[in-house]
Amino acid sequence: MKHHNSIRIFAPVFLLLCFSRCTPKDPDNFQIPLNKARASRHVISQQEAENLTNGFQRGKKELQARLQGNYLDSAFNIPDAEMFNRDAIAALLNAKGADGIRIYMGKDEKGQVRLVLLPVDRKGNDIHTTLVSRQTALNVPGIQSAQAQGTMQAMESGQRCPPLCKDVVQPK
Repeated sequence: MKHHNSIRIFAPVFLLLCFSRCTPKDPDNFQIPLNKARASRHVISQQEAENLTNGFQRGKKELQARLQGNYLDSAFNIPDAEMFNRDAIAALLNAKGADGIRIYMGKDEKGQVRLVLLPVDRKGNDIHTTLVSRQTALNVPGIQSAQAQGTMQAMESGQRCPPLCKDVVQPK
């Protein structure tokens, strides 16, 4: 009789412990593992980030003033920034052999400068692969969907700033 009572007590506790391991982690607190020494090579202060972005904006205005008309904006519609979601970055870093991300400057059919992201290996070679396999593209109203054709993919279609700017390093 004692044996049956202990099973009745410990079995639910054991099952509770087992299934508690299956619950997903809180996505807001999930940390992507990183090598802090390698990451620190790229870290700059917020002040330096503001200085860099302000310097770019000043240079852009100076160049525009030296050019005739509105050539800079019409030929190279350069954003202040472009935002990519966490999943786009994860897809790049999850590519087989990926050790980093290279960002190219591109220009679309509307003349807008766009950022094009590719995974790179430890030697700095671009990795050409399928990043996200899917049957149908996600359709979000107001946002151009990615038009990835074939098996070689890159990331683009970030949210341009302006007009979509929130809490970014704003030029002064």
